[in-house]
Amino acid sequence: MRSFISRYPVLTFVLLTLAYQFFVVGVVWWRLPEGGHMHGDPAAHMVFRFRVFGPLLFSVLLTYYLEGGAGLRHLFGSFAHWRVPAPWYALAFSWKFLFTWAGTGMLALLGIRMWPGFFVDGVMEGEPNVFLSLLHNMPFIVGIAFVEETAWMKYGVTRLQRRFHALPACLMVGMAWGLWYLPMLLVGEGVPDGYPWPVFLASMVALTILLGWAYNMTHSGLVLLIMQIVSNCAFFLLPVLPGYWDMDSTYVTAFVWANVTSAALLTLIFGWRELGRRKRAMWQVEAEPAKEVVPAA
Repeated sequence: MRSFISRYPVLTFVLLTLAYQFFVVGVVWWRLPEGGHMHGDPAAHMVFRFRVFGPLLFSVLLTYYLEGGAGLRHLFGSFAHWRVPAPWYALAFSWKFLFTWAGTGMLALLGIRMWPGFFVDGVMEGEPNVFLSLLHNMPFIVGIAFVEETAWMKYGVTRLQRRFHALPACLMVGMAWGLWYLPMLLVGEGVPDGYPWPVFLASMVALTILLGWAYNMTHSGLVLLIMQIVSNCAFFLLPVLPGYWDMDSTYVTAFVWANVTSAALLTLIFGWRELGRRKRAMWQVEAEPAKEVVPAA
């Protein structure tokens, strides 16, 4: 068992995480009556919410099993790496807004849909309900961002980047990360209503490439944490989810196309092998001096 986990730590993590996710979502779906909603069942709702910490639990347990306390220090150490150039923080706080406006702006320019506005109604007027809803969900948003960046990016991507080049590592983790959301999409719980699952899966793969590039460039878990927090907050403020448009998914699909386009451009510019200006970040090799590398297509 130990030899298998040591040889395939990411595969083991993915299998455990997906099995746990599908089991919990399946139990909650089975428990609810036909046409029911989990908010009507407090016990089911609580179990469903805490399932998001499964990836963190398995990444911590596997890391400790394989490498003990030193492995855990490495798993969480990148969050203390905050000394990166200011433009990275500007990107972290703005990327989801810029991508969304680029996608919806293209729809408007091509005459496919009308311009939906920069923000949902009431944001610019200081409507308190919008901000109260965001504030109410903020602890959970920060928590899940911490889980995702620790488990999928640090544990998953950097381990795979020891055996594979950056792009295939990100593609594999992105697919697994997207599959983690699949049961929620199928039962219509925990994800925005009307989000087509192929579009959502493409978004997760593109997001992993974007985050992989940012981490390879900065080695900063804090930058990635901010990027994911902003990602989870943005759709509270941006009028693109299908629920705003009678379940029309055109606007959110436009955001995904912008995200996919960015992933393709980053791969072309920085090269699929490293996705960065220096050697890709690899598990427990990040502390070594990094040499500048020439981007390769």
